Amino acid sequence: MGDRNRRWEYRPGPTRMKQRLARRDLVWLLATPLYILIGTLRHELSHAIVALLLGAQIEKFVFWPTWSDTGFRWGYVVWYGRVALIVTAAPYLCDLATFLLFFVICTRIRFRRHCVWVNLVIIGLISPLVNTAYNYVRGLMGSADVARLFGELPDPAVHAYFAVTLCLYFIGLFLVLRPKARLTVRGAD
Repeated sequence: MGDRNRRWEYRPGPTRMKQRLARRDLVWLLATPLYILIGTLRHELSHAIVALLLGAQIEKFVFWPTWSDTGFRWGYVVWYGRVALIVTAAPYLCDLATFLLFFVICTRIRFRRHCVWVNLVIIGLISPLVNTAYNYVRGLMGSADVARLFGELPDPAVHAYFAVTLCLYFIGLFLVLRPKARLTVRGAD
């Protein structure tokens, strides 16, 4: 295939990003429900895969918004069998792995189609940040997976993990989304 048919190009080593968010990218806000479903699928699939690896049986797997006896849920997994704490923590470890992988992809590969890059930033960088932050705040209020982590692990360890990962996410997003510096020289005529 010729060069004109390639949709992306790998640039080894540290390179400066050429892609930047623009006003026209706000149209992707219309896809927010889809992004939420993808993020919920990643979250619940993390629980399910780790539970299965530890020998549990999955009875129910739901990754769409649902009302239940306990209230509103974005999704949930019901499993039977004895599992370790890692099943509860799996989505947040998956968020970290997803963020790191997509950070490398979004900063090292130059996409010819800007919309591909925008969607990778949303799904791979923003979604893990939102999932982690949302569930951390809910955990502080005594609900969600993070509340279980607080119950099983020392509070400082849980706070430290979420503080470090959230800071990493914000720094990574800043590095990916920072505006280009523009130098203007006055009086250089």
